[in-house]
Amino acid sequence: MDETALRIMQLNAQGYCCSQIMIKLSLEDMGEENIPLVRAMAGLCEGSRCGELCGVAGAAACVLSLYAAKGSDDEQALDCYPIMLSQFMDWFRASATEWGGIRCEDIVAFQGGIKPEVCGNIMLRSRETILGILTENNLDPSLPREHANNF
Repeated sequence: MDETALRIMQLNAQGYCCSQIMIKLSLEDMGEENIPLVRAMAGLCEGSRCGELCGVAGAAACVLSLYAAKGSDDEQALDCYPIMLSQFMDWFRASATEWGGIRCEDIVAFQGGIKPEVCGNIMLRSRETILGILTENNLDPSLPREHANNF
């Protein structure tokens, strides 16, 4: 088991849901803490608590946005931002056949219930994909946008 898988298990054991774990991992990469953001990410858990889009997929969009979207009046979204979102969602849709779909409700039904190991694997693979997409776009996951050299 690698360090990220262990960290996912620890955060889950501490009561964080999938979307909160995804953003916490990214904040930890940057050496940042943002309690209100982590709290807000709970709104995406379990398909926004109604079984819709998997919270991991929604959180992945938020993670990519953290690095590339507009965040203040004097900022603009990076040109690569919509492409990165599209790349991730294309990957997620293609991979979702393995776990039962892109909706939380479909994943749970396909897996025969909520299974932490399934959700953990989705988080782990999604995180690897996000990190790859960031790297391909010359974005350093360890740097908040405001500290990155290319902004």
